[in-house]
Amino acid sequence: MKDELKKLAELGLGSRLNRLSGIVMKEIQLVYDRAGIDFDPYLFPIFKIITDSETVTNSYIQESLQYTQPAITQALNKLTDKSLISFKTDVNDKRKKLFYLTKKGREAHKRMVPLWKVMDTQVKELTTFTADSLTAHISHLEGKLQEQALSTRILQNFQH
Repeated sequence: MKDELKKLAELGLGSRLNRLSGIVMKEIQLVYDRAGIDFDPYLFPIFKIITDSETVTNSYIQESLQYTQPAITQALNKLTDKSLISFKTDVNDKRKKLFYLTKKGREAHKRMVPLWKVMDTQVKELTTFTADSLTAHISHLEGKLQEQALSTRILQNFQH
């Protein structure tokens, strides 16, 4: 089957990055599901910032990730709905919410860390090579992912 996006070369860069992102997120979701972890990979960057700090504000997350405020608010709401995080009001500034991990969030984090290490290793293995252009790099990565799914690579190397 012909890949029309690939034929667009650099003109199709944004669309190819979007497609690749979708593939990676779907594969990571499969890994979380198979590991029995109720987590959405799109929430990872925000969850990770919260796990790395005792408490964080919405604006700190926004500055750190350079995401839009609505995207951060939506993710914080999802993490709160899953009971992975909670918040308290800042005693010095009642307008600020301080987000932190709940007990369930700390337990989930503890289960995720070994998985994240395997994910990191597998993605490094897939993306460490030389290419003449970003589109060539993407083509190589897409080819590797067609040979063996990212979720398969991760789960084969994950020791429960």
